[in-house]
Amino acid sequence: MVDELKNNRILIADDEPNMRLTLRDIMEDVGYQVVTASTGEEAIELCRTTEFDIVLMDVRMPGLSGVEAFREIRRYREGIKVILMSAYTVDDLKFAALDDGAIAFLPKPLDMQKTIDLINDARETAILVVEDDETVSLPLVEKLKAEGYKVTSTRSAHDALELVEQIKFDLIFVDVNLPAMNGLELYLAIKKITPTSVAIMMTGLEEEFINIAKQAVSKNAYTFIRKPLDIDYTLSLIERVSHRTVSGDSRKPDIQ
Repeated sequence: MVDELKNNRILIADDEPNMRLTLRDIMEDVGYQVVTASTGEEAIELCRTTEFDIVLMDVRMPGLSGVEAFREIRRYREGIKVILMSAYTVDDLKFAALDDGAIAFLPKPLDMQKTIDLINDARETAILVVEDDETVSLPLVEKLKAEGYKVTSTRSAHDALELVEQIKFDLIFVDVNLPAMNGLELYLAIKKITPTSVAIMMTGLEEEFINIAKQAVSKNAYTFIRKPLDIDYTLSLIERVSHRTVSGDSRKPDIQ
């Protein structure tokens, strides 16, 4: 693991010196390169000049808060992965930050093993894409693999069912308009086999298919996305799915 992480950089922003030093030592032991900041303003300046893979930032700091700093950083580092942490119960703030793109919101005192696992496993989500149109599936699969996700794809509902009987997928993309079995029927069949897998439905713009996708969401599919796919939005959904449990976020996203 250390060899895999030696080029990855973490910024730790916290106004408590002992917290900064402890987190720095732990993350360096795991194998990350670590830089620390004591204020939100300092974190912003560091992010202007250095590319970080992860920012671990306290919410309450003197001057600019962690959430304000996170929003400023995201203006010029759109893809940066930010984990916020707080000793206070601030559900409104937490949900707003998650909606703005934070990948997790962790309570203090931190469970360090869970925190390390969250950082290390940022790309461990196993994904299945069920789509018979390769002009849709290939760009999605290629992008997900480029981002480091473990991705399997199939064009057949039958093959999808066989796969979920053999492999635990965390997230399954299901096209609504499939031959032999529509997406709702496939989703319900998958749910019986693997009820903890999260499903995102994919649909064309036709009202018939949108209605089928909405029925799936009403039966606990996570959401649906329209074709042509917005890849950046799709990636943000995957981040949210991957880390919603650790953040205590049981909400579904608004339909785009």
